[in-house]
Parts: sequence; structure tokens; C-alpha cells
Amino acid sequence: MARSTAEANLAEMLQQSLTSILGAPPDPAPLSPQVLGVLERDHYRREHIKYQVSPNQWSYAYLLIPKGVNLPCPAIICHHGSGNFAAGKEEMVDETRPSIGVELARLGYVVMAPDAFGYGERRSPNSSGAAYDAAYTLQHYTVLLLRGETMLRHLLSDISRAVDYLLTRPEVDGARLGFIGQSYGARMALWAAAFEPRLIATVAHGSLMSYRETVRQGNWFQIEFVVPRLMQVADLHDILSLVAPRPFLLSTIQGDAYSTDAAEIYQRALVAYQRLGVPQRLAHYVYPRGSGFEPAMRYKAYTWLNSWLKPY
Repeated sequence: MARSTAEANLAEMLQQSLTSILGAPPDPAPLSPQVLGVLERDHYRREHIKYQVSPNQWSYAYLLIPKGVNLPCPAIICHHGSGNFAAGKEEMVDETRPSIGVELARLGYVVMAPDAFGYGERRSPNSSGAAYDAAYTLQHYTVLLLRGETMLRHLLSDISRAVDYLLTRPEVDGARLGFIGQSYGARMALWAAAFEPRLIATVAHGSLMSYRETVRQGNWFQIEFVVPRLMQVADLHDILSLVAPRPFLLSTIQGDAYSTDAAEIYQRALVAYQRLGVPQRLAHYVYPRGSGFEPAMRYKAYTWLNSWLKPY
């Protein structure tokens, strides 16, 4: 269902205000994709790829292409967490333990797992460990601010470049694109869904707390999501409302110290979905106990993704 004229105007005003404070996007550059290596597995083929996100700035990713399915098929971008700078995208396709990317590839999705800036192959070549990596990210953040830009705007551009890449692949059905992430990836899921309309269905697990509540509790912010004047314009429920009417799943665990007001974020964003007559497209799964993104939680998320990206 389409927004009313008044609602569309309000959403457009919010989007414009956010776009203004996020700052200028990176300069355009050709995608220039390259396949750096290929590994054949029983259920999928894994390609190691690189593509340009801005002039002289490259991103690296793994692309998992399922075997034994009808192509083209739906694709999902899997965003890593913030716990391990060195691992980056590796945690999403780890074959030594259960990992989201491998599980989704076995379920018949093309999976793209990119490195965020400062992680994996996008760490500084001079890195000496996690402390250096954190300082390197902070330095990049400050240089962008001096230019009137923000790291979040660049990260959102990186996601759009990943979508651009997926649309070049004949194996991918471009009308069925999704996004999933936990921790850092969950925060990127919310922002990416709001600013990249080609993402049809999105899952965010854990680590979503409003800016207001984060300040109230005195918690530390992840530097990538610090944007000057943001709290004068919006909070997370406002960002999530911009996703409507596209499907979004918020998945949290009771007692998670980093998601204490997730239910309020959901309830306040739900109003936008209700006004459009599609409240069922915004879901909040709450688990009474757990640690991390446990198997049962992941498979409920996968089932939800299937309902929107594989409806037949």
C-alpha cells in the first residue's frame, strides 16, 4: 500500500534531513569487479572477489553460489560483527563452525559477505593488532569529518555498491535481495534497509538500542554510527519507520544489555507500518534466554526470510 501524500511528505522530509547530516557520499567510481579465487564445495561455490567502492578504495567479499538450485535465485548480504577486526567477512562464511553465510547458501541463497572498512582485507596494511585497527578507524572517521563527511554515509554507500555488484551477477534475482546481521551487522541492517530501497527483506539480531537510551545509560557508542546533530533529527525508531512498507525483522534476547529498549523501537516504528496497512511486515522476535545468535534463532530468521524472498 502506498503512503498518503502527507505521510510521504513527512518521510521524504526525514530522509532529506538525515541525508543532509550524513554528509556527502564518496566520489563515484567504476565498479571494476574482479574474481580473485574460487573454491568448490559440495553445496556451493565460493568466490573471493573485489570491487571498487570509491576512487582507489576497494572492498573485498566472499560470494557463495549454491549448487543444485534453479538460477537466478534470491541473494542475501551477510554483515559481520565488530568483535574481530582481523576476521571481518570470514566469520560469516566460517566452515569450521556454524556460520550464517554457509547456512544460507545451503538453503539456496546466493550469499555475499563483504568486509566493512577497517576489517578483514580492509584493515590498514600497517596493522599490528586490534588496538591499531581501532585507532585506524578513528583516524579515518576524523578525516571524513574534516571534509564534512561521515563514516556512516560511506558505509551505506559501500552497501549500495555491494547491491550494485549483486545485480551484475546472472545467478542473482535482483528483485529478491535481503540483508542479515547481528551486533555491528544489526545496526547496519537497520540503516541499510532505510537507505537502500533495493533490499526487500532485512533481519537485525540484537544490539539495537536507541541513541537516547545509550546516552542515558552512559554506554559507549560504536564510532561508525556517531553522526553530528543526529539526535536533533531522529532516533532508531525514526530510521526504522523509513523502511516501511518493506519487511523487517528485529530479533532480540530478553536481558540483552545492548537492546534494552528494542521493544519500544519496534512499537514506535510499527505505527508507520500500520498506517500503510502492512503491520505484519514488521516483526519482533523476542527470546527469553540465550547467548548470541543461537541456531534456533537463526533458523527462525531464515524461515522469516524465506516467507518474503522465496514465497513459492
